[in-house]
Amino acid sequence: MVRFFSILFIPLLCLAMAGCNRGEPNITTPPPIPDAKSVVVVPFFAESDEVNDLGRRMTVNLATRLELIFKEAEWVYDLSSKVKPVNDKLGELGLTLDQIYTDPALAAKLGQALGTDMVILGKVEEPKLTRQDYNQLLMKQGRQGGISGTSTYIRTRLTAIGRIRVKVVDSSSGELIFSNRIRSYLKYWYAYQTQASEQQTFKSDTDRLADLGKYLPLRIAYMLHPTGLKLETEEQILLKPDLILKGTGGFVEFN
Repeated sequence: MVRFFSILFIPLLCLAMAGCNRGEPNITTPPPIPDAKSVVVVPFFAESDEVNDLGRRMTVNLATRLELIFKEAEWVYDLSSKVKPVNDKLGELGLTLDQIYTDPALAAKLGQALGTDMVILGKVEEPKLTRQDYNQLLMKQGRQGGISGTSTYIRTRLTAIGRIRVKVVDSSSGELIFSNRIRSYLKYWYAYQTQASEQQTFKSDTDRLADLGKYLPLRIAYMLHPTGLKLETEEQILLKPDLILKGTGGFVEFN
């Protein structure tokens, strides 16, 4: 009897877990963008104004990146508050970004109205910005491996994590042909003398969000067309000190 209920419970648990994933499918096969004659990139949106600004910046960066790669195709996207063919068409159709993101048929309707073969959409999650201070005292090593000076150093690591679910819809069929949650994890390492810690300046939140606006679109472009682009890794170290530091556990690696 116990075994019977266990067999019954496990599939129900799996269904519940799938429901907790908001029902979003994962379709990771790259879409056939090279075959498209025209593509619309819809402004990426979010649930807060600040992240919406990031989403709009990412949209333009992604669209211009893909436009450089697929020069033969026509690319339709909003460039500014004045040049906004996508938002203008959404207004004509009486549709919102949330509606077309949720319903592939409505996304296809937008694509058809704009005369495009594919529709690229995205929803940006709240970015995560963190700071980790490491209080382990470290000694600076000379290039020959010996201690250089008597000053001690400590470290700080900043990070910026951006996540977005990107979808691609076929305009003619209304079929969802790509749906993937894409992440960019940026790291910034600092090492500074303990006596100068108060004078140390760090990358601001605004700067880190700007970096996500640059690097996450590169990651998205790679995931959409991995065979034609150089590898754009999920994790990247954008800043690290040019120092050799050693603590009680050995040499420090900035990773």
